[in-house]
Parts: sequence; C-alpha cells; structure tokens
Amino acid sequence: MAATVEITYFTDPYCSWCWATEPMLYRMRETYRDQLRVRYVLGGLVRDMAEFYDASNDISTAAQVAPHWRMVSERTGQPIDERLMEDITNPHFSTWPACTAAKAAQEQGEAVGERFLRRLRRAALAERTLVSDHEVQVRLAGEVAGLDLERWRADLESGRAEAAFQRDLAECRRYGATGFPTLLFRYVGPVALAGDQRGYLVGGHRAYATYQQVLQRVAPGLPEHAPRELLALLAEAGPLTTRELSEVYGLGPAEMRTELDARASEGRVRMREARGGEFWEAVA
Repeated sequence: MAATVEITYFTDPYCSWCWATEPMLYRMRETYRDQLRVRYVLGGLVRDMAEFYDASNDISTAAQVAPHWRMVSERTGQPIDERLMEDITNPHFSTWPACTAAKAAQEQGEAVGERFLRRLRRAALAERTLVSDHEVQVRLAGEVAGLDLERWRADLESGRAEAAFQRDLAECRRYGATGFPTLLFRYVGPVALAGDQRGYLVGGHRAYATYQQVLQRVAPGLPEHAPRELLALLAEAGPLTTRELSEVYGLGPAEMRTELDARASEGRVRMREARGGEFWEAVA
C-alpha cells in the first residue's frame, strides 16, 4: 500500500529532543502504519564544537550540554545519560561523522537506515557512547539487522555517504530547518482531498496530540489503528523504553511499568536498566 502522508524528519543522532520525540514517532507509526512514510534528513547539529553556540540554551561546550540533556530526560521521561557530554574533551567534537554514517546506512533503504539511526541514538543518548567514533559506528552497524557492512563501509570510503549528507544539509537550508526535531507533513496520496495540501512544518518537541491534529489536517479521515500486541511490537522494534511504550499504549508510565513487570515475571519480556529509565525487549 502506498503511503498517504510523507513525514520529512529533520534530525541528528545526538539530538536529545529528537530522542524525546521517539515515543510520539512510535505512536504515529502504530496508529497510522503504512499510511505514513518517514524520510530522515540529517541536519548536522554540531559541525565543530569550537565554533558552536546555542543561544537559546547558552551552550558553547560539550560539558554545557550535559545539564541540558538531564533536563530533557527529567521533563520527558526518556532515559538519557548526560555523562557522555562530560566525557568529551575534544574541543572540535562534531556530530557530522555520525550523520554521515547514518546516510551510509540509508543508502541501503529506508528501513535499514532507520534501524541504524535508532541504534546510533540509543547508543549516544542512553548508553554513554561516542557514536562519532568510526570504530564505534562499525560495531553498531554490525548489530543492525539487514545492513550490509561491507557496502556500508564502501559508501563511507567512496564519499557517497558524504555527498548524501551534503544534500541533506542543503535540504535543511531550503526549508529553514535549523533546530531539531523539525517535521514536515505532506499529503502524497493518489487523489485530491479536502485537506490542506500545502504541508505543515512543525518545529520542536511536541505532544502526540499536535502531530495527530496536523495529520488530520493534511489527510482528513486518515484511518487509525489500535497498536499491536506488546510482544509483537517488541519483537519487531525493541528494545523500547517504558516512556515509548506508555505513549504507544496510551498508559501512564507507572501503569505501563506494572504491565511490563507482570510480563517480565512470566518470562516473556526482560528489562535493561538505563540512566533515567529502562529498556524492554521480548524474550525469544
């Protein structure tokens, strides 16, 4: 089935607010399924920390990012280990190598690209891992189902991934996407609808209700589905955080945690602790 709405998602693997938006993205995917297509455009949050300044948060060094990450985790419930930013001593730290690695994975298809981007996000934000390091990227790429590691390496070494990343940067400039997350919603269905066909550019971290309203404006009457059963979702998309699962199933975090603990006691899921939260995965 062809998608009805395309979401162009301007992002960066190190972006804490993008990580905090993962729960809403999973809920959109479970609710609208193959009616949505998500295109990831890598925005290169920090080219060179020595030249970087975030005026809205008064951040100019990696160490100053740490309390911001902790605030994002406390405000949104997504697990984040801010100590990674305290670990970084390179004054020229850059997120661009991670963006280029993500583009190399995208060369193998949207699904593989999304899995690798998710793995980069999880490693950086929740596992205190410097995903700008090439050897780290190689290790993480080897964990991603369906990713051809040799082709991924070749696309990095040939400059193909770098060229794709530069095109993404140009697309960010074209739409004025200077902060992340920024999501562009556009109708791409086969027939004209009564909705607004211009598309909507939504900047910043938003509640699910905001994205739902935008989707209904872009494609009125877009059918909604109940989420899949927990084990099926975890088997495909896991590991997922308590916050992500609570958003998908419309439950409070405490109620979701009770349900997950019950499944864990039955031996059907297992929990992995993280700073500021936990991850859950299905037991094979």
